[in-house]
Amino acid sequence: MDQATTTLPDAAGAVTDVAEEAASAILPTHWWRAIWNFFHTSELGPFLGKVLLIAATLVIMLVAVKVTNRIFRKVIDHMKQVNKSGATLAAFLRYPVLFLIYFAAFAIIVSSIPGLSQAMNTLLATGGVLAVVFGLAGQEALGSIASGMMILAFRPFVIGDVVNVVSQGVTGTVEEINLRHTVLRTIENKRVIIPNSTMNAAIVENADYGDKNVCLTLDVGITYESDIDHALEVLAKVVGEHPDYLDLRTEEAKANGAPRVVVRVSELADSAVVLRALLWGKDNGTTFAMRADLMRQIKKRFDKEGIDIAYPHLVVMNK
Repeated sequence: MDQATTTLPDAAGAVTDVAEEAASAILPTHWWRAIWNFFHTSELGPFLGKVLLIAATLVIMLVAVKVTNRIFRKVIDHMKQVNKSGATLAAFLRYPVLFLIYFAAFAIIVSSIPGLSQAMNTLLATGGVLAVVFGLAGQEALGSIASGMMILAFRPFVIGDVVNVVSQGVTGTVEEINLRHTVLRTIENKRVIIPNSTMNAAIVENADYGDKNVCLTLDVGITYESDIDHALEVLAKVVGEHPDYLDLRTEEAKANGAPRVVVRVSELADSAVVLRALLWGKDNGTTFAMRADLMRQIKKRFDKEGIDIAYPHLVVMNK
């Protein structure tokens, strides 16, 4: 016990000696003493020390914010490729972390200014009244924050999902979910910002929820003089040969002779017989591009096969 007690002060003294030697290597000892006396005994020293503390706090805050944003962006970009739910959580947590950094810097700065510190203490003493005032004024903002937490917990959509907000008439890819709002990127590369309270209460059509496979319809109108059976056969063949078409038939369905592509006569319209094909793709973007490509291919193939695509006709009869 005596040996341990003797060893600890020796170790502490050794650390102190090393620190003093390191400080002496940077500045001479008498300089350090002069600086110490200036900040602790002179009238200007304490004021200058607080100014330096505030400046250092601001610099550290800005660096911490920049590093935090960079780290979260890298994590979010990585999680988008691995786990979109994880990317959503990381994007949501970025703002509370930034708030803590700003709040810590604000607290240090306020505590460094005596007058401001006393004023803040007075405000905190009336915190109950302020809480009621800010609570009434920020009901919508608090509602959006609570809705954002509900979205994060139940995950009706996550970052990267293609959604259609039916009540708002907006369709786009979820790009960001933060404390207040959700950002959708439309097909025109515009950003639509919708409060979380609206998104939480809205009817949302999610193309990526559960099953990502998407089915779009492709309608083609042919003339009444064209061979309907031949047109159905050609339409099914063109769709089935597209590399992005997704064949969802089971082995049993294939054995029973189920068609690869479902095509039917959809309508006998005024000027056309409307044929409808069901297009299955692995996701919304792929299926949409496939549909556009197929319209071009079908036009060329129908021209080659002698199948006329209908357009409105007006027959005038003189009696």
